[in-house]
Amino acid sequence: MFFQDVPQGPPDPVYILKNAVDADKCPEKVDLGVGVYRNERAQYNELGAIKEAKKILTQKELGHDYEVTTGDAEFVRNAAAVLFGKNNKAIKSSRITSVQAISGTGSIHLAALFLSRCASFKGKQVYIGTPAWGNYEPLFNLVGLKVVKYKYYDAAKGVVDFKSVLDAVSQAPEGSMFVLQGCCHNPSGADLKPEQWRELANVMRPRKLFPFFDMAYQGLGAGLEEDAYGLRYFEEQGFEFLACQSFSKNFGLYGERCGVLHVVSEGEKVPANVYDQLRCLIRWEFSSSPAYGARLVNTILGNEELSTKWTNELITMRQRLISLRRALYSELVEKRKTPGNWSTILSSTGLFCFLPLDPRQVSTLATQHHIYMLQSSRINVSGMNQSNIERIASSIDEVVRSSGTVLANL
Repeated sequence: MFFQDVPQGPPDPVYILKNAVDADKCPEKVDLGVGVYRNERAQYNELGAIKEAKKILTQKELGHDYEVTTGDAEFVRNAAAVLFGKNNKAIKSSRITSVQAISGTGSIHLAALFLSRCASFKGKQVYIGTPAWGNYEPLFNLVGLKVVKYKYYDAAKGVVDFKSVLDAVSQAPEGSMFVLQGCCHNPSGADLKPEQWRELANVMRPRKLFPFFDMAYQGLGAGLEEDAYGLRYFEEQGFEFLACQSFSKNFGLYGERCGVLHVVSEGEKVPANVYDQLRCLIRWEFSSSPAYGARLVNTILGNEELSTKWTNELITMRQRLISLRRALYSELVEKRKTPGNWSTILSSTGLFCFLPLDPRQVSTLATQHHIYMLQSSRINVSGMNQSNIERIASSIDEVVRSSGTVLANL
């Protein structure tokens, strides 16, 4: 009788969609929902570099002992080099404190918990541009931080609504935190351009606003270096900030929960205290992070040949995503003249983009054509392949024409 008053949790659109896909036994079903990179066979894509790293680890017989609370020191150093650059001055001067966490979500939770306990952020708010990844708000609310939303994406044009971003920054109280996705924006795929990153930094600095970088897709947008442009520019300009790094997407280690939290700070004693606080929080909450995924990543990043193989595989993945975008656009616009503005297919980057479909059209695609996507019309581009892309386009065209509804974009 102790749990009779426990309420149901709020619905999770991704969880609901995954269950619907799994329940559909149609052999031609198409899953454009969950954000996992799929290969041409619509299956999990294991990188060749990961396969080789597994063999190396097997030969080493490292066992399954606990990892150090804050993660293997070599692993977090290598992770920092990927994100900030190998010759980064902040790394060399010890301005950056890095600890392992449970992938991107766990890194964000640990970061939010850390900020909620810092006196400088007491009573401060977290600004999140919309549409946004659905986990941001509950993750910050969970540790007692209040979320303020502002418009990030211009649905009609399919681009970042940069004026709204600057307006939010200009109006936010001093010390406010801004969540910034460094690349491959989830869910829109619309990213800031280099000149916009520079202008954003110039506006945020005098207002003493705090950047909170989410780096879940580095390498899948324009390239490993290019995707880190915004973060690296903020660091070069002397900002203090947090960065949450995930290796789920760019290493294909979704289930291994491999990520790193980086804190960029100032002062000689500050990094040591930051490290010690993070050590305590990790110890109190989950004791230590999973070792296997981190060892795989470290094996690759610590081996020049494997590291080159990995970066080349990322290029192949990135080029395939671009090719799939072009193919879908061609099928809809050039071949079928499907009504609507389909420009976001080509202007977006990474795994995701929005299609100009309403929830009713999305539901019809699922029930009548076995093609699944989120009700927001966000699709995972890698769910398409050469064997299904024509059927996807044909089905979308049929649904749009039969419904009589044409959206400007979203």
